[in-house]
Amino acid sequence: MNWLVTVSSVFLVAVPGWLLMRAVRMPAAPMMGGMISAAFFAVAGWGPQEAPAGLSVVLQIILGLFIGLRVTKEADRIVKEMRVVSLLASGWWLSLPLLLGWVLFRFFGMDLATALLGTVPGGLAEMSLLAFTFGADAAMVAIMQFCRLASAMLTIPVVARKYSTFRLVDGAGTPPGKKPRPAKKEEWRPDGPLLTAVALAVSGGLVGNGIAIPAGGFVGAMAFTGVASYFALPMRGLPKVSRDVAQLGLGSIIGLTATADTVALLMRIFLPTLAITAVMLLWGFALAFMVRRLSGWDFMTCLLATSPGGITQLAAITEDLGGDPLRVSLLHLVRLFTVYLLLPPLIVRMAWPGR
Repeated sequence: MNWLVTVSSVFLVAVPGWLLMRAVRMPAAPMMGGMISAAFFAVAGWGPQEAPAGLSVVLQIILGLFIGLRVTKEADRIVKEMRVVSLLASGWWLSLPLLLGWVLFRFFGMDLATALLGTVPGGLAEMSLLAFTFGADAAMVAIMQFCRLASAMLTIPVVARKYSTFRLVDGAGTPPGKKPRPAKKEEWRPDGPLLTAVALAVSGGLVGNGIAIPAGGFVGAMAFTGVASYFALPMRGLPKVSRDVAQLGLGSIIGLTATADTVALLMRIFLPTLAITAVMLLWGFALAFMVRRLSGWDFMTCLLATSPGGITQLAAITEDLGGDPLRVSLLHLVRLFTVYLLLPPLIVRMAWPGR
């Protein structure tokens, strides 16, 4: 009973911030609003002292399920088509952010794990999960990732609308004058495919968490459902509202880790964070032009696929802007897998050389 009361309080302290962020139409409103609201309660000494055991893993599994279901046979064909682009984008988004993270560590007093996780564009939720694993400042990582995400969400549509021709290139994009098809109304029912997807996600999440993989619940759920989806096992995802709830809960968990020291550090690195965000946006624009020349995709798809934003948020706006959601999702997914494969051992090697 006490566990349920604590879980309820974790979500309740997040609701005011979520409603505020939704009212002003901010990107990633559930997670960022929940984090800000919970952080306020934590710094003020109100609300729960910490999240109950097991809640973080449950939320990781839900988020991992949504990404794993994106993997299909068609995705395999496109991945083969974009091998060079994938390698370029992965290396591009590890090189400069690692340098910027080292600068924050060396000159601004931030610990190395927090600096690297805050600058590498692996997604707000994903990098925050890794921050928990490495004992980094999860609230600071989320704030830095949010600055990058919000800037990308505000800037990229404006730039894309100005320069994109909105032409179909190799099947990507939406022709001029043609509006994207409206999304079908979601129908939720607990049938076999849904239960299969949930069972695989839970199994993968428990395995990943049990063998101590960084963000094991998320990675395990994504891997198990991704493999099953690739081999066309009948599966269906949870309703989209569950993703918002998971992001809200995870944001609250992150916010509850905030302290007065976190606020002081943010004020000290506010200007460097703005500068780093601007540099990363320009870095992403340069990559978009290179990918366009290599792949022949329309500029809208290239820009969204190479931007330093999160896979969930950018995939959600791609179709509305006339891009190809599958290509955008896959390139971000490859980057995400690359970051998860290479960044943890890099952090261990750089932060704790003797291990």
